[in-house]
Amino acid sequence: MASTFGGLNTMVRGLYANQVSLNTVGHNISNANTEGYSRQRVNQVATSPQTFYGLNGSYQVGTGVDVQSIIRSRDTFVDRQMWQESSSLGYGQATYDMLSRVEGVFAEPTSTGVQTVLNKFWTAWQSLSTNASNESVRTAVRQRGVELVDAIQHSAQQLKDMVKDINSTVDIKVNQINQITAEIASINKQVAMVEVGGRDHANDLRDRRDYLTDQLSKLMKINVFEDKDGNYNINSGNLPLVSTDESVTLATTMDQGDPMFTYYGVEVNKIIIADTSQLGARGKDANFSGGELAGLLDARDSTDGGVRGYLDQLDTISKFLLQDFNEVHKSGYGTDDSTGTLFFGDQSTDYDSFTPAAYQGGWIEQLEVNKALFNTADGLQKIAAKTQPGTLEVTKNHTDAGELSVNGAYTGAKDQTYTVRTNSIDGSGNVLEVSYSTDGGSTWTTATKDSSVTTPPYAFKLNNGLTITIASNSNNTGGTGTPVDYSLADTYTFSPTQGNASGDNAVLLGNRLKIDKRDSLGKASLDTYYNALTGALGVQVQNADRLVDNQTTLITQITNWRESTAGVNQDEEMSDMIRFQKGYAAASRVVTAMDEMLDKLINGTGVVGR
Repeated sequence: MASTFGGLNTMVRGLYANQVSLNTVGHNISNANTEGYSRQRVNQVATSPQTFYGLNGSYQVGTGVDVQSIIRSRDTFVDRQMWQESSSLGYGQATYDMLSRVEGVFAEPTSTGVQTVLNKFWTAWQSLSTNASNESVRTAVRQRGVELVDAIQHSAQQLKDMVKDINSTVDIKVNQINQITAEIASINKQVAMVEVGGRDHANDLRDRRDYLTDQLSKLMKINVFEDKDGNYNINSGNLPLVSTDESVTLATTMDQGDPMFTYYGVEVNKIIIADTSQLGARGKDANFSGGELAGLLDARDSTDGGVRGYLDQLDTISKFLLQDFNEVHKSGYGTDDSTGTLFFGDQSTDYDSFTPAAYQGGWIEQLEVNKALFNTADGLQKIAAKTQPGTLEVTKNHTDAGELSVNGAYTGAKDQTYTVRTNSIDGSGNVLEVSYSTDGGSTWTTATKDSSVTTPPYAFKLNNGLTITIASNSNNTGGTGTPVDYSLADTYTFSPTQGNASGDNAVLLGNRLKIDKRDSLGKASLDTYYNALTGALGVQVQNADRLVDNQTTLITQITNWRESTAGVNQDEEMSDMIRFQKGYAAASRVVTAMDEMLDKLINGTGVVGR
């Protein structure tokens, strides 16, 4: 026969199961907006029945319900997809952020960008080529040179400052990793203790651990393995981060062997293992891949698209100006006929054989406008706008003949050779008539006598703006006889220059900036080289932006998949709340009914005849 009070125990179990379910619903609703929380549900199972025997045989009576477990709704496959794609998003976002800052350094295309400064520098040389003796134009050339130096060095300094900023950010990220991995290792230990025996479920601990793993996957690419005891073992490449209840501690230290430090003198941090645990040797370089941290390091260190690569390209431009551009300027002449003058750099330095020493900052640090050009006495005169000195060398066939002098501004072609012949001489040695040839004597043209000069020595006008005078001398000879024999006449040979008005070397310097292709620039002109630099940077920023957009879309989709399983649906929870509330109320009513029955049995039985 069944126990008189057995029904009460059955309903108490019902009350307890519904109460636990209601509490779980409340837990879900309370954490509906908690990041990383997974919806929990109660697994209820019928308890073992009791067997009773009656007149017609045995029969089983149910004994109620029991709470078998409380588990969380989670899809581990979606989690692993999230961890894999988060590292790609973190890498792309870090890369995009850094490249966008590099793009801001060069500020192209704007009126303040380096390209605009280069164009103004080239324009200044073009102006000098047509106004070579104008001091204000020469001043503009010098100052545009200063502007170019400032633009290059300011851009380089901004890139170096970015390296320092990345170092600081890397320090912060490494500290975050250490905090996350240490907490995951601690949670591993707690989960293992709670779930010992395999019956209990550490739902909230697991949620916290998965949330931390989400954060870690953004920082670096990770592989997560769960062992039989529920511990997460996490690696990044060949770097073990967490093993059971132990985590590796990372640190940053200055890399004295990094090329940016040894060449540009800017400190660069690398990541090392800081402890002596079984996970790694102290001081060993930490090798990992993916995530924000790898994106920061690649954006800093890459020679193809990183800060270092753009520093190297500015260094190449500086070397070009100190060597290739100076090569043309040194070959020209100033208005004082000085030559061999550098436009950029220190006049006492041979940049053709110069090698920047360690910590010297490379060619960028050497770049400056030659201080000699700022000398108040003759600095502007040393800007080499012409290809020939102003002095005139005249060759005579008769060494004792009178000296020939040239006046006027020559406007003819460079390297033009004139031969002047004295056609007629008077008894006092005064030259009365001359002719000239520009083809070596094949054809001759009689020069026009300058009517404004009425006393000897007389002046004669040649073509291209030249006027010559031959000094009166008793040893002068001219053509004689009829027909005239010029074989004994004095002849003078010279190659005139355009003088200080000549800007032919300024043209060459402008060409060196815009047209000339140089091996030092990869067989490109400076203009093309810099355009390629900014063009490549623009493409890199677009690619990084595209990667971020694509990964953001994918992460959003994965998040939606995760939320469809693990997310708390308020409507569903309210429905469950009503269901479990009704179940609890119904169980309570049964208890009340049983209480009334037992009251009748206990207090109303056996009182007949009293």
